[in-house]
Amino acid sequence: MTKPPSPARQLLATAKLRVTSVRLAVLEVLSSTDAALNAQEVEAKIKLPAADRVTVYRTLNTLVDSGLAHRIDPGDRVYRFSLTSHTHCKGEDHQHEHLHMVCDTCGSVRCLDDAEVIVQTKARRGSKPRTLRVFSGNGTLHGVCETCEHAA
Repeated sequence: MTKPPSPARQLLATAKLRVTSVRLAVLEVLSSTDAALNAQEVEAKIKLPAADRVTVYRTLNTLVDSGLAHRIDPGDRVYRFSLTSHTHCKGEDHQHEHLHMVCDTCGSVRCLDDAEVIVQTKARRGSKPRTLRVFSGNGTLHGVCETCEHAA
């Protein structure tokens, strides 16, 4: 009896990407954490001779181009990468817009794909408060993560 393909192999097959040891390793690293990682962090976790910095960057960009991962720019000029969640997708319609939380203490970046953020505008004198309905969007919020908050 043959064993079923690993989740990483299934993702690559779904995206019609060739299976390579580096792609498998990068997918395993990204799936092992809920934080978005930069390329150096991904490279440090991979113990393959073929996983040099250039190959890791190219692999991450290939995963982004194929929709398996997304690239986050938290404003410090160092891109972070995270696997794309397809829980909100319907058929061929892929919705991956969501907020990201950057901890200004430890630098971690986390996806907030299930967050609800309420924005209240200030009412100007003599005017009614405005109600805004936002259905999708990308953005980065800065603050302190739970781990750093508890450590303080």
